[in-house]
Amino acid sequence: MLFDASALRVPLPEHVLVFASGANRVAEILGFAKVGIPVGVSVRELNEEAISTLIETGNPVLIDSGAFSEVVFSEAGPQIVSMITDPEWRRRLAVYLRLARGLHEKALLVAPDRVGDQRVTLERLARYRAELAEIAATGAQLLIPLQVGELSHAEFHRTAIDVAGVTLLPALPMKKAATSAAEIAEFVADIQPSRLHLLGMGAENAKSTRLIRLIRLYSPNTQISMDSNRIRAVTGKSRRMTSTEARLRAEEVESIYGDVQSESLALTGIILDYTDEIARPSGWATDTHLIKIAALAGLDTAETNELLNDPDGFLQSFVRSNENLTWIDHPALSYALDRAWEDFVVVTVRASVRSASIVHTFGGSIISGQVPT
Repeated sequence: MLFDASALRVPLPEHVLVFASGANRVAEILGFAKVGIPVGVSVRELNEEAISTLIETGNPVLIDSGAFSEVVFSEAGPQIVSMITDPEWRRRLAVYLRLARGLHEKALLVAPDRVGDQRVTLERLARYRAELAEIAATGAQLLIPLQVGELSHAEFHRTAIDVAGVTLLPALPMKKAATSAAEIAEFVADIQPSRLHLLGMGAENAKSTRLIRLIRLYSPNTQISMDSNRIRAVTGKSRRMTSTEARLRAEEVESIYGDVQSESLALTGIILDYTDEIARPSGWATDTHLIKIAALAGLDTAETNELLNDPDGFLQSFVRSNENLTWIDHPALSYALDRAWEDFVVVTVRASVRSASIVHTFGGSIISGQVPT
């Protein structure tokens, strides 16, 4: 049983929402959802399954454009290392719109920008003004990172809104081209934003408490959100989540032909019961499973098609050569069905390890329980 440390942890300040960024895979999205932690994702890393999972989960999501990787900083200043082309921006904005239509106000999307460059950021806001208007019309919230340059943060924020033609919530970079405490104080005192995001700042960072207090001092009613890559912080040699994953991957799955026993399944809340499920392959068997079952059981083409079209009904139908025997009781079919079930259980347990490791690592943490599970 997972230890409940909720009574021991220090709660997040009121009106502060913390995203676990870098959670681009389905297993990571589901794992954080299980412990009530909203995720941050990069639009360039999302596949179709991840997009659908984010919408189906329905939790707040911070969606980054991926512009962070376009620039590296050195002693010589910012250098462009991976230019984002116009077709690629439009592809990413199309994914933005899909997520915005599915999540509405729960989608927090970072508008097109260039890290450390006010001029290019404003050019991009102007170029994609129509796309931004369509996204904003869904009720989704757009963020604009406040880049450094000739304009002050307040001037840049006002100009960005004028150029984009939509409401843009301010986001302050806390890593590359990081915003200083003095700049934060000056900005919030001037703008009094309804919401402010701290890009790349985690709740566990010692600076976060001081920054929250500073923002509250100059703008008491501002809602604050922040994000950091929590997975990166706990993965690697001898680190907590990596050790947990290794242990869970090595576990022996018990009672495959009963109530399947697995720590990974228990942590993620997945229930597999052979007795309940074996006669209903429509709920667990893929077409690949069904084709393998048909081949191993020696079904002919017509029987295979019947199995594919209605697997549950086929199992309850009578064998053509023996109207006293149903297919589920046929020895060859029963054997093939059991082999497919074994494969399904192994794949399901293996697929749940990443999610289970997140639940084990972050359950009861300071950022857990922010959203309903």
